[in-house]
Amino acid sequence: MSSYLQTFSYFFRLPWHVQWRTFLVQLPRYVPLSILHITSPKGPHPFVIALPSRKNAAIPIYVFLPPGPVDLRDNRGETLVDRGEWKVPVVLDFHGGGFIMGSPLEQAPYASMMARELGAVVISVSYRIGPFHQFPAAIHDAEDVLSAILDTDRVSKAGKVLRTEIQRYYSMMRSDALKKNKSQPNGSQLNDITTFTLDPTRLVISGFSAGGNIALNMAISVPPCAQMLPQSPRASMAMSRSPADTLSPLLPPSRAPTKLDDPCQPWPSILPPPQAQPRMLPLLLFYPSLDARLLPHERPMKHLPNALKPHDKKPQQQKTPGLFSIMGPTYLPKKLRGHPRASPGLVDPDNFQKNAAIFLVLPERDSLAVQSDVWVDQMNSAGWNGPVRFGDGRPGDYDGRDGGPELTEGHQNGGLEVWHAPGCRHGWTQFPETILGTHEKKERQLVFARTLDFVKENWRKRLPPEPLGNRSQELRPLEIPAEFEGLN
Repeated sequence: MSSYLQTFSYFFRLPWHVQWRTFLVQLPRYVPLSILHITSPKGPHPFVIALPSRKNAAIPIYVFLPPGPVDLRDNRGETLVDRGEWKVPVVLDFHGGGFIMGSPLEQAPYASMMARELGAVVISVSYRIGPFHQFPAAIHDAEDVLSAILDTDRVSKAGKVLRTEIQRYYSMMRSDALKKNKSQPNGSQLNDITTFTLDPTRLVISGFSAGGNIALNMAISVPPCAQMLPQSPRASMAMSRSPADTLSPLLPPSRAPTKLDDPCQPWPSILPPPQAQPRMLPLLLFYPSLDARLLPHERPMKHLPNALKPHDKKPQQQKTPGLFSIMGPTYLPKKLRGHPRASPGLVDPDNFQKNAAIFLVLPERDSLAVQSDVWVDQMNSAGWNGPVRFGDGRPGDYDGRDGGPELTEGHQNGGLEVWHAPGCRHGWTQFPETILGTHEKKERQLVFARTLDFVKENWRKRLPPEPLGNRSQELRPLEIPAEFEGLN
């Protein structure tokens, strides 16, 4: 009860222009699940688990179970179904919304497609957002859910709850499917499968916009990074006194600082190093926010490729601050925008998970496109190379149909494939079809088809064992976030 009182007290101390906008942007999180019968008619539809998190909190996760297994066998002869046990791949997904809005419900068409076509469990996370929570709350939530997925031995409470609830729901789904029509192909498949087991060796992490920022965060290790933040003698003294000094004074007192709030501390990825799990990890980044140092209205506004043409002298019209510029600082204060966890595009490519195979979707009518293109150059110069698709028919343009280059013995990472989407807007892959034009509809079909092929191709690949891995990482037992002090 005291935490609710503190939350209400905090809300009513906010400025009025933030209060009424908060009410509007929070509404999508209270839309009933039944709306998915309209927005995502093909299914499957999710059920919700309140996953235990740090400090006795709970994270709502929307879980989409696949209707049946999909043959993903590779040249090692591995099978997903054996003696009544179905080893199911996992897709961990994060919605967009600039860390102030959004809901897993908007991910339903994408999540359902991934579940159907990959035979995977898709887990879409309702992570904490502003103004009621502040950076790095969303990343903490993402780490807690990822840890539960990786916890195959059910060491943590979250790992136990996740697997118990999924098995329970699968048993209900299987029983219902067999009762309805045993002659259906899915029914015959499920007839002999009684055990539903998560297989984190076949894992995908995906994210859209702000969710792409979170997804990328899961695959990076951040060294001590105080030098990334604005420097002044006063700021340096404040940081040395307490990490709490970087937090908003308006936050409820129960929001205790942790070692992960201190920018002077290293922050490793919780993913196992590639030596322990050499299968490729597809990392699907749809128009991610990579550099938070500029608010949306401050970003370069020229569309690609005009933004990269030095001879283009046409002045830009100054934009007025919009919703995300006004509300964004309630989650990420200005003094922390340069933190590598807030701006993962600033992280040295050497600190990326080496078995991450990155697929970057970059719509060209997007204010994030310029920073994404700069990031691509940075990654390419560090050896993260892959095919690039522009979609304009230029000579040598990658068509997205054939797989990327095979890994060679000397390849040190999973590579980066870029899909430029000409004429498309930020968020177009999530928009309802009724508001999309013919070009954007076609482009969405193409990019999702390539997404599925990209995942399947990379699950069949492994990096060579000897030269692999981030040399700064060592084989270490998985750390379960329940051991951390964290957020309420």
